[in-house]
Amino acid sequence: MSVTPRSVQGDPSKRARHRPALVRWWDRTSEKLRRLIKPLFKPLYRRFQIRSVIAWFVPGWGEVTKSKGGLSLVGNLIGDNTESPLIGVVADFGSGKPAAFDVSALVERQGAQAVVTAGDNIYFQTGYQALVGDLYGQYLEAGAFFPATGNHDYSEGRGIALFDRYFDFLDGHRWYRVVLGPIEFFILDSHQALHLPEVFNAQYDWLEKAVAQSSAPWKAVVVHHPPHSARSRSQKEFRFPYDQWGVHLVLSGHDHTMQHLEFDGVHFVVDGAGGGSLHKFEEILEGTTFRREGTYGAFFLQPQGDTLHCRFVSVDDEVVHSFDVRRKKTRSKSS
Repeated sequence: MSVTPRSVQGDPSKRARHRPALVRWWDRTSEKLRRLIKPLFKPLYRRFQIRSVIAWFVPGWGEVTKSKGGLSLVGNLIGDNTESPLIGVVADFGSGKPAAFDVSALVERQGAQAVVTAGDNIYFQTGYQALVGDLYGQYLEAGAFFPATGNHDYSEGRGIALFDRYFDFLDGHRWYRVVLGPIEFFILDSHQALHLPEVFNAQYDWLEKAVAQSSAPWKAVVVHHPPHSARSRSQKEFRFPYDQWGVHLVLSGHDHTMQHLEFDGVHFVVDGAGGGSLHKFEEILEGTTFRREGTYGAFFLQPQGDTLHCRFVSVDDEVVHSFDVRRKKTRSKSS
């Protein structure tokens, strides 16, 4: 049975706020310096930082808790171009580092009308307002920002409870679908699925049915852990029969690189260069058409007729890789 989509309301409370100087300094310190400082102050940090103190008394802090799923949304687009909107995709950006701000500025500069994330929206206990709202507050305010969970959304601070609270328009749903113009995104919660087999099965069944029911010309699955990646972190559990289901793109993060692979006509994108510490490759995978390390940036997709134009763009506004996806024949919908 199909679910009636719900329109997303913007939230002015997610507008970016000015952060204290000490927090800004810590967010901008190098990873090397953080690694030196953290062990020295960890005992005091754990006991006296207010978020940690509160979190110690919150049941389930850091645990993988079960959630609802299957919400169906119609997202908003900034601007009037609803037939051929430019959608920005970012992942692994919640570091608070200058690079994360550079990527968010890139997304706005490129004219993205909505933003979808592939997880790891935060890395530190600074919180979602500082690490998400300060970067993408205008999209949250407009109801044009749609996050996937990542493993760090579960492990940082009070964990996934803060995700649920900050993105309250999801009503506790951590896997859901959202229509943005002619594209429908099917957003999974891979971390929960990998820890709870019953949730994995539920997401698989939901995804198969949801894609079959979709009338959107373009279909993209978002899953934080990449089914294919050249950094030895491929999560084979998520190698679903996307080609049989009619999925065009599978968008992931987790590995802090840029990658484009193609298998059976399905394009797999790893877009983990949103602001966290960058990774290096460990192997060359069959099916790779592009890969790049050491560069921050974002991924963009824009439908135009029967073609979906896709591109990786660096923070210097260089298009480092682009490709086109052709529309697939529509599968018959399940009754």
